[in-house]
Amino acid sequence: MAKWRGTILLCTLLLTACTAETVQPKDQIQEEQNDENIVVTKDGKITFEIKNEIGVPPEKVEAIKDEIVTAYDHIKASIHTSYTPSEHINVWFKEDGLSWGLASKIELVGVQEDSYPLVHEMTHSLLGYGNNFGSDHGYFTQEGFASYMEEQYGKKEQFSFEKFMKHYLDSDKLIPISKLIDPNQDDVYFRPALSSEEQNRVMMEMSYTHAASFVKFLIDTYGLEKFEHIYNEKELAQKLEEVYGKSSSELEKEWLAFIQQQQGFTHEEKLKSGFFYDMNTTLLQIDPKYFANE
Repeated sequence: MAKWRGTILLCTLLLTACTAETVQPKDQIQEEQNDENIVVTKDGKITFEIKNEIGVPPEKVEAIKDEIVTAYDHIKASIHTSYTPSEHINVWFKEDGLSWGLASKIELVGVQEDSYPLVHEMTHSLLGYGNNFGSDHGYFTQEGFASYMEEQYGKKEQFSFEKFMKHYLDSDKLIPISKLIDPNQDDVYFRPALSSEEQNRVMMEMSYTHAASFVKFLIDTYGLEKFEHIYNEKELAQKLEEVYGKSSSELEKEWLAFIQQQQGFTHEEKLKSGFFYDMNTTLLQIDPKYFANE
């Protein structure tokens, strides 16, 4: 559930706390309000506890606490799932590695650099992922929607999914959607084990970007309510046809026709990005079989 990369509005932090059935005692509420590492959502349903093991300054911690409350409101207002999130979620600030969003734990990398995917990982923790945060329901809709939410409400500015997809399209480096939603192949793309760490990183980023762009296209074209019916569902190819009345290949053709009309990276954007040319060099090293239609 790793992710990288959007503008977020800070909102007033209201600290309340309650269990599912009963209101917590006032002294317990006061204790939580006095704890600088505790964030309670405005509806009182979830407590987030920040684990600041890398010495992030207090003022930045306070800003992230506000971001957590705002992100929670956006995510809960997006789609509804059958998953019931944990009442207490620890948010760990990590020095390196990958960011993750699990049932009762979020790990954020890049906090010091202001490049942490808070909204992405919170989306996983609040809406659910697989049966028990595993890959049994695939990765496509979960990573795609989390990336979409990060772009919509996240803090860090980023290039649009469409720019990346236009580059992949023009470079003949598209990953077929059929492979990304195939439970027998999706691990190869979303959790790759290629010949180098650089190739693994680029393949993972490509897979997330394909999923995010496709999900965004579905939402923008057909609405959020329809997407809600395919989120975190098994047998996604069949589910797409049930909900949209079109096969995954038909929807893919519509999406790619849209991508074809988009603006790719300008020369200035490639230079400004600081990563484009390294990414493209690695992309060209990946075995073409991963991009072949079957």
